[in-house]
Amino acid sequence: MTVVVLDPMRPGVVPVEAVGLFGGAVEFTDEVPESMRATLSGGAAGGIVLVTTDRHRPEVEARIAAGERVIAAPSVPGDGLVEAVDVMDRLWGFGGWEVTQTHDSLRRYLLEETYELLDAIEEGDPHGLREELGDLLLQVLFHSRIAQESGTDPFTVDDVARGLVTKLALRSPHLTDGHTGPIDVAEQERAWEAAKAAEKARASCLDGIAMAQPALALAEKVIERATRAGLPPELVPDELRLVRIAVGDNAEDALRKAVLAFAARIRATEVSARTGGESGRLDARAWIRFW
Repeated sequence: MTVVVLDPMRPGVVPVEAVGLFGGAVEFTDEVPESMRATLSGGAAGGIVLVTTDRHRPEVEARIAAGERVIAAPSVPGDGLVEAVDVMDRLWGFGGWEVTQTHDSLRRYLLEETYELLDAIEEGDPHGLREELGDLLLQVLFHSRIAQESGTDPFTVDDVARGLVTKLALRSPHLTDGHTGPIDVAEQERAWEAAKAAEKARASCLDGIAMAQPALALAEKVIERATRAGLPPELVPDELRLVRIAVGDNAEDALRKAVLAFAARIRATEVSARTGGESGRLDARAWIRFW
């Protein structure tokens, strides 16, 4: 007896080595689509069958034009991603410029592509947006391919994708609890934040913030995280509320220093509160008391 495992994303595609096994009795598990059961349970087609991987070959196009039946593997969302991964692997296989790169050497390209994507969004340019998303995807594929060669902790682009799927499933319960209808956005956000907090088990409300991001974006993120964690808005210093730009001054550097000082104050307050017997989420009273 043989077990044939179909891809759940494309159950209509049968492994070629299994084709000859379907002449006799065939059993199916419950989730196999009815269309596949009917197709694999019997019936033999007559005539000459032409098998191809390129429907644009002249002999293939001629037979299609003559009205012959066409059975093709269905495309699914993500087919293009699989092709992109294959192209990245082939580039790597040539042993050229790509294999000389490191995560660190690609940092500037990642930053440039991110800003170019933001420009395309700002300009409302759908064609530019598509191109820049592709360039950003290249960075994901590139970093994943470099990591695959790591001698200490290797991972592949599939590991990256599976990690994302696992994270989304944990933070979006409606993906796996049988929910099929529309969901309440506020409820969805609460579930996401609760799952994220349980998953990360962070010591500070600021943990996980990318501190190297531009100062204004950093200020917005720190204030957002802190106030969401219960920090009273009046504790946010004036230098973070209003950015002043003067000739000869470095506004970026000044704002960054102010944000980092504010972040350090927040972390110190959290430590003091825990030392003082507070646990869990601090309320406004606790923030003010230990500030």
